[in-house]
Amino acid sequence: MPQKRGRRRKTRTHVRAVEEGGSDGVPRSFVVRRGAVPHGVKALIGELRQAFMPHTAAHLRERRSNSLKDFEAVAGKLGVTHMWMFSATDWGVYARMIRLPRGPTLTFRLQEYSLSADIKALQRRPASLVSDDLREPPLLVLNHFSAELPHVRIARAALENMFPKIDVRTCVLSRIRRVLLVDYDDENTRLHFRHYKILIQPVGLSRTVRKLVVRHKVPKLTGMSDISELVNGDGDGHFLESSESEGEGPQEAHVTLPQNVGKKRKQGGRNTIKLVEEGPRLSLDLVKIEDGVCAGEVLFHSRIHLDDANAEQKAAEAREKRKIKETRRALQEKAVHEKKQHAEEKQEKKRKRREARERERDQ
Repeated sequence: MPQKRGRRRKTRTHVRAVEEGGSDGVPRSFVVRRGAVPHGVKALIGELRQAFMPHTAAHLRERRSNSLKDFEAVAGKLGVTHMWMFSATDWGVYARMIRLPRGPTLTFRLQEYSLSADIKALQRRPASLVSDDLREPPLLVLNHFSAELPHVRIARAALENMFPKIDVRTCVLSRIRRVLLVDYDDENTRLHFRHYKILIQPVGLSRTVRKLVVRHKVPKLTGMSDISELVNGDGDGHFLESSESEGEGPQEAHVTLPQNVGKKRKQGGRNTIKLVEEGPRLSLDLVKIEDGVCAGEVLFHSRIHLDDANAEQKAAEAREKRKIKETRRALQEKAVHEKKQHAEEKQEKKRKRREARERERDQ
């Protein structure tokens, strides 16, 4: 029971401790920008945050004065493991995918992108995301990442670790509502991002009947004289030969559900799986990979190719810089410890003098 006097202690909270510290092992991410970027890139950042939901900071507000160290300090307290950072130069727009807190860092050049509004404007029947679709992370699908090259393995591991792992034996199908597809083009080291919404529709129903069964939406019955016109016809007395397979796609897309998906799609029913692109689209050219957080040894560079001697020299220089940094950090920690110890000794001396004065005053 809360105390009746003094400050009341909370006995019920709405935020779980696991969300604050990230101790549950779920990867979390930031999507931020540094400096001035084009207006379209700002909208792209907001849509990327939506695609990475729910384990991302959807309403993060950054300033131009924020530095990389500011984000690193906040990320450690919130359990953030990955950060996407966009910046613009005279040469173009760049995106860095950083694994916190020690790296590596993958630097991409934004070749082209499309926002959700542009994609939906070209669709005949666009499907919008609802709040239930964003409560679970998307299903990550990696395509053409089978090459055993060092930079391909690093990129594959970085993308896989951005999202929680899925156990196919225990996962609930109703929670998988989105797909994030990443395709790798080996010719120009380019990554293509696509974001889809999963639609599950029953097989063997016309569009009007499907609306009635799935959405509980009663169609217009004006001008119909028989129920067959609703089931098989177009509403004007003309029957559709392919009304049962309208919008169902090929036979490869027909599946038998192994478990219930919501209240309307029961286990064992025949349904068709349809992917509707939600956006955004991205095409990113992999430029380089660094060992640390925006620093350290360059593990891969798409434009600069070093021979063995130069590569070993660069690696030695990076090791030397890392060693100097560790030595400087050790000296700083030692100085802070000595300063703290000196302050404690000073406080102890003050306490003893104060106690001595009090004893003299009592005598």
